[in-house]
Amino acid sequence: MEFVKNLTYSEAKYKYIGLSNRARLSFPETGKTFKLRFRNKAYEMWVNSKKCFMISKMYSVYEFQENDQIKIISKPDGSFALTVE
Repeated sequence: MEFVKNLTYSEAKYKYIGLSNRARLSFPETGKTFKLRFRNKAYEMWVNSKKCFMISKMYSVYEFQENDQIKIISKPDGSFALTVE
């Protein structure tokens, strides 16, 4: 699975990534943790009931901005990798 999107103003300001219905199917069910690798560090994340997950943990490494293009790729071990362009 590869999920690409540009962050909206709300997502950047309130520190979350909203998932499309199609992308949501590739993530664990609500409340279950998954590993997300970003800039050589692994983070424990979970999807909340609003089909999004918070990225505030990663703001110490990178301050996300409106229109940042993010790409999330699933790995064979069940983890995910996030990149920003």
